[in-house]
Amino acid sequence: MDHAVTIAQDVDRDSTNSDEGQVHLEVDEKDSPVFLAWKGLTVNARRAKRPLLIDVTGKITNGFYAIMGPSGSGKSTLLNTLACRLDQGVSVKGELKLNGQDYSNAELKKISGYVMQDDLLNAHLTVEETLMYTAELRMPRSSTPEERTQRVQEVMRQVGLAHVSGVIVGSPVKKGISGGERKRLCVAMELLTKPALLFLDEPTSGLDSVTALSLCRLLRRLAASRTCVVVCTIHQPQAKIFHLFDQLMLLNRGEVVYQGPAQGALEFFDRSGFPCPAYENPADHFLDVITPNMTDSLEDLALKEAALRRHYQAPPVEHLLDIPKPLILPRDVTPWHVQFRVLLRRSLKETWRKRSTSYVLMAQTIVMAVLIGTVFLRIGTSQTSTVRRQPVLFFTVINQGMFGALIVINSFPSERMLSLRERAAGTYHVSAYFLAKITAETLSQLPVPIVFSCIVYWLVGFQAVASKFFIFMGFMVLCSTAATSLALAVSAVARTTDMAVTILPMVLEICRLFGGFFLSPANLPKYFSWLDALSYCKYTYVGISLNELHGLDLHCTPNQLNAAGQCPITRGEQTIKSLGLDYISIADCVGILIGYIVICRIIAYLGVRFLKH
Repeated sequence: MDHAVTIAQDVDRDSTNSDEGQVHLEVDEKDSPVFLAWKGLTVNARRAKRPLLIDVTGKITNGFYAIMGPSGSGKSTLLNTLACRLDQGVSVKGELKLNGQDYSNAELKKISGYVMQDDLLNAHLTVEETLMYTAELRMPRSSTPEERTQRVQEVMRQVGLAHVSGVIVGSPVKKGISGGERKRLCVAMELLTKPALLFLDEPTSGLDSVTALSLCRLLRRLAASRTCVVVCTIHQPQAKIFHLFDQLMLLNRGEVVYQGPAQGALEFFDRSGFPCPAYENPADHFLDVITPNMTDSLEDLALKEAALRRHYQAPPVEHLLDIPKPLILPRDVTPWHVQFRVLLRRSLKETWRKRSTSYVLMAQTIVMAVLIGTVFLRIGTSQTSTVRRQPVLFFTVINQGMFGALIVINSFPSERMLSLRERAAGTYHVSAYFLAKITAETLSQLPVPIVFSCIVYWLVGFQAVASKFFIFMGFMVLCSTAATSLALAVSAVARTTDMAVTILPMVLEICRLFGGFFLSPANLPKYFSWLDALSYCKYTYVGISLNELHGLDLHCTPNQLNAAGQCPITRGEQTIKSLGLDYISIADCVGILIGYIVICRIIAYLGVRFLKH
């Protein structure tokens, strides 16, 4: 039957757990919300020794589709090819059409959903918050807040999450919802936009048999509604799950073994000489037949493959390839400023939920500020203060730079896969996500250098002038932000936390070495001038040194006079000149630090934008 497909509808099950009833409906393929067809599809990867898919022909029209096969058979490759989610470096040959016409990833995003195998979610948000933010980002811009709220409540009831709406998602270190609820939440996020086509990669992976069956029944009901076509890859489902499938595509080593009604597969294997024994799970039997085992010889394998090929006939797809049907694209792109506002609110909420880290950082800052202030307590304006002032100024720079860098080193690596999933779904632009995230993090980190400055400045006894205090505080804020920006750039380019924590210490050490204290500008070798110019520490140190030494009057005790009976250093300007700090102004230091922050964050953005693995 070329122009029809059978859909089986679940009948409500009573409390006695009776056998499933099914209602069969005849539906024309062209009445499907969408239909996919492909012919001669071959997929090659540069590093693979053999093609990932070999001359695959098939179609997806209506119902619940399962793509089965042993590990390495090409299940995920076929799913990702259909969903336009193949990695770079993979070539695709053959015809592939949606509603009889070529399609792009951008078009497919507007009518489809994709549930990844891994449950990548924001650990610090509740179930309802996760869905609300997704609704704001992905539902049509014409939707009102009331419509979004109503849709979220409807989807939560549909997937059975209403009872955990206020529970946080959680993570391996923070208990939240269960594994089955996480998987259903991932499905719910895609259902918010009422997709016409839903892809799922191993939706039952990691779930117990009861939870997996419950999820597949949900998908079956969705497919039976005739508003959405469901396509999933699955490795080895239990018998109850197998009987929920309408259509089956069985792959082995990149080639199609069988494609057609799921229940028809039993007859196909029977005709091929491999009948399914009584009481055995059909899915297990199919995989046993097509998967080589230790007792099979090469001749046996060749005979099996020949028998299966002899009885398999690819379904006709020409009528779906050649007759286009208008493609309705219900979703539109949320404006950039709306994406930014929503993502900023989400990032601020996540930051607030992780406030224990901020509290610990603030406590560390206060402890260090008190220690520095008491070690260099009231250095005064005598000649002995001249050898203590520069070290304490430089140490404040090192302290703020280190704390600022370490707190964000895991910022982007920890969320890289989550952001890639959301971007692949067309949820937001990278620039909106990046700007919202760094804005939230910067706002949460601003109090640290401010509190540090308020404690250290007065304990050490720098010049008691309001303008100089606020300039010092401003430099501490710039120093912390510059170090944070440098760490963000390293973490975004390094891509993993392990790599970032390996590279960052070396970068910070170079910044400290060429920070203007160990090698003052007056004594800096010319061949190191380029490293000196790249150190944020130098501009902060020079800036606060100029701020403190300008207008500083020093005095001598009688035993500190030189042989001529004069005080060696009477003005802070003498120290500025001797160290060569007068080659740049305070305003220049501020401008360079701001430019440093901007450049580092641009590098971080480019890393997040273009490095996808």
